[in-house]
Amino acid sequence: MKTKIVAVHLLNDYSGSPFVLRQSLEALVKQGYAVDLYTAGNDGFLSNIAGINTQAIFYKWNKIKLVTLFLFLFSQATVFFKLLFNLNKKDVVYINSLLPLGAAIAAKLRGCRVVYHIHEVSVKPAALKNALVNVANFTANAGVFVSNDLAARTHFTKSNKVIYNSLPVDFIATAKNSAFDTDVNSFTVLMACSLKTYKGVFEFIECAEKLPRFKFTLVLNSSKEEIKNFFSTAKIPANVTLYAAQKNMHPFYSKANVVMNLSRPEEWVETFGMTILEAMYYKKPVIVPTVGGIAEIVTDGLQGFHINSTNTKELCTRLVEMAVDKQMYQILSANAFARANQFSQEAFSAGIVETLEGVLGIEQEQPIEGVKNGLAGKNFQKIDKKKNAKSVKPLINKESGVLAQQWLTR
Repeated sequence: MKTKIVAVHLLNDYSGSPFVLRQSLEALVKQGYAVDLYTAGNDGFLSNIAGINTQAIFYKWNKIKLVTLFLFLFSQATVFFKLLFNLNKKDVVYINSLLPLGAAIAAKLRGCRVVYHIHEVSVKPAALKNALVNVANFTANAGVFVSNDLAARTHFTKSNKVIYNSLPVDFIATAKNSAFDTDVNSFTVLMACSLKTYKGVFEFIECAEKLPRFKFTLVLNSSKEEIKNFFSTAKIPANVTLYAAQKNMHPFYSKANVVMNLSRPEEWVETFGMTILEAMYYKKPVIVPTVGGIAEIVTDGLQGFHINSTNTKELCTRLVEMAVDKQMYQILSANAFARANQFSQEAFSAGIVETLEGVLGIEQEQPIEGVKNGLAGKNFQKIDKKKNAKSVKPLINKESGVLAQQWLTR
């Protein structure tokens, strides 16, 4: 019988890291490994995974930081004692994110091998982040990172590998078979993110105020009540529609013309960007921050643009350009789809299995091509990109340029 994999993830929800962990665990189950999963008993991507034994741990996020810290420490004490008395020395403990330090310490004490899958390091306060990184360096045998940028910023001292995220085969099939459902009489801008100021939600609303003829759709990973409380003192423009957490994002991508990620890089560096990859499978041009792993996915001027979210004037300019210049939009759309296809599910799954078996000392029969980043060479069609955001003249003909100026309010 193969070694058992014991996976630990703190909060089960519909965000990126549990989404990726589900793919990892499904790949390991398919490979014949027995898998136990310890996670908070919420409804999320880690719920109801076939072939996996799930053990509930208690954890809840709270808007009061001290309460959240207490709940975090309580959850770590709980998972520490659960694993300390249930782990077998032959088990491999697969820790998703830096947060489950209790699991890492228990695994170290029991002599288990530990693999970290690190998705982000934007943990506050800095003292907690440093403690989590130190625990990871002390306990881990290997680490998996979702981007080269993240690997460089984490200061992880053990063996590590960059494995870019991918999307499930069923998502890709649905995206490829979906027809464009965009409104020919309007231009729709979509953003899906957590309900955090540093995710650029107010910059998104500012763009909507400047472009009243555009439609702006904001999907937030929170409940209706949480969204209502968050925006209780904010004025939401009539062209903005807010949605609570969604299990099915396909209709939103189908209806969108452009998808944005407006995270503030000085507060939150995006390490990958799953919603951006999903959007590109729908052939949607994208706008992303200028730094982080998300900037590795998108090449500025090929699949979309790198723009700092504080520069709402340039954001609006690029949106108008894509709305009025159909040729430019089509080039960006085709490039986005071609780029998305470079992030294969096969390479991701093979990379995860190879990492775990490398820790176990199991040699691969032959190198797995493309496992490190899943990317192959591709010549993308280029646009004549001009970075002057002071006007909307670049890439727009004289007639559409007049329309663009009308869409940009002063």
